[in-house]
Amino acid sequence: MNIALVSRSTLYKQPGGDTVQVERTAEGLRALGHEVVVVLAGQKLPKDIHLIHGFNLGRPADLLPYFKSFKGKKVLSTIFVDYSHADSERAPWVYSLIGGHGMEWLKTIARGLNGSDRFPGLPYILRGQRRSMEVLLGLSDRIITSSMSEFERIGRWSKLERRTLRNKHQLVPLGIRDEFIETPSQSRARSGLLMVGRLEYLKNQKTIIEWATQRNWPLTVVGDANVNQQDYFVACKAIAGPTVTFLPYTKTEEIIRLMDEHICLVIPSLFETYSLVGWEAAARGMSVVANKAADMSETLEGIAELIPIENESNFIEAVEEAMKGLKKSQVPLENFTWDAIVSRIVSAYR
Repeated sequence: MNIALVSRSTLYKQPGGDTVQVERTAEGLRALGHEVVVVLAGQKLPKDIHLIHGFNLGRPADLLPYFKSFKGKKVLSTIFVDYSHADSERAPWVYSLIGGHGMEWLKTIARGLNGSDRFPGLPYILRGQRRSMEVLLGLSDRIITSSMSEFERIGRWSKLERRTLRNKHQLVPLGIRDEFIETPSQSRARSGLLMVGRLEYLKNQKTIIEWATQRNWPLTVVGDANVNQQDYFVACKAIAGPTVTFLPYTKTEEIIRLMDEHICLVIPSLFETYSLVGWEAAARGMSVVANKAADMSETLEGIAELIPIENESNFIEAVEEAMKGLKKSQVPLENFTWDAIVSRIVSAYR
């Protein structure tokens, strides 16, 4: 089968969790004998495609041109992130006027105007964010979410008939690469905290950087600044003390080395649909402490200590206990390899 994986134009310029998801899906499908091409928004769809698989419901302006014109089967991995908490802190006055969907509409247009992304086009501008997402869901033959809480969130705001959504829905978690599941090296004792992810308001790294500075925690922060949130990166650097180290986005081999050196991964995000880095860290034998927020309370429950980050004393206590080497029991990982996950994706294609 000839398959096109369709994603945002900045998939490789600003890599994130969806970049890993697209790349691993493509790799797994090719291993099963399928022909796969990754199409970035704005690129032409090859003529001999049998199925398109789009990523990111929250970027409907990228996907709708393909889902409207393509006559074959259309699959959507929603990866539906709720930015409302971060946006309400970042721009409270604007958020109070136009709400979450309005903020996404405004950000989509702003990215097009400042040149950091494609301009969305007039149909999207007139239709708006929420209605565009509903149209995209309606055009999809199969809707894949990585958690049931993600599916329930979509159902709450969408005006589409719930039975129709359920009939289209398939639950498929994300997978862990074999490199992470291999036995960690134990050449020296682990120490310190690690955070991995693009530096932006949603990821909430600033909170942990502030606490680490106050308590002299050794902390390594891995990730590039969001190109449209440089002020957040500057703020993180400004409050960081001598125990905090910043490293740029790096390759898998280096991430694995850092995980094997550190004792605890901290995930302070205000929202994550599926924190794959948490599973990868657990596979390397790390403790994981995460904010108890949707959808992490479901997807990380088996491998992380989940504490509401607004409860500062409890979260700090959990981190300090994790730094002593106390970690939550790990679940079996064999059902979470990309080989197993891609076979479930292929089943969803049928």
